[in-house]
Amino acid sequence: MTPQQTAMRLSGTVLIVTGVLFALTALPALHVIAHIFLTVAYWPIHSVPSDIVVPSPLLLAIVGGLTAGLGAMQWALGTYVAPVSSTVAAKVAKITAWVWFCTDSAGSVLVGAPVNVALNLSFLLLILLTSRPQSDGSSY
Repeated sequence: MTPQQTAMRLSGTVLIVTGVLFALTALPALHVIAHIFLTVAYWPIHSVPSDIVVPSPLLLAIVGGLTAGLGAMQWALGTYVAPVSSTVAAKVAKITAWVWFCTDSAGSVLVGAPVNVALNLSFLLLILLTSRPQSDGSSY
């Protein structure tokens, strides 16, 4: 396994764990974690009440963005790329990462959570930096 493949798998694992944690914050016992995230994401525009009711617009932005971008990345990388070309793998990862970032970030801004764009940058960098191509002699 190449360093690129290892890094891409690691970044995928980080994103999967993050997604599971987001899903778990829907449980009442973990609302405090959702409250912390929402306080940061909505800062300074809105205050989030301590008896949190997860706002569906922000949830839809997060879920829609992650689903669109990461689903496309997993499918494309699994179907076409990994066994063929590290260059193509990097191109597919770059395209899907930008689709996710733009979708999630635009949705976040539209629902009044612009700070989430800054948080999204960490995942964008994670995906882009771990999928950099290695020289594999392909002409893609």
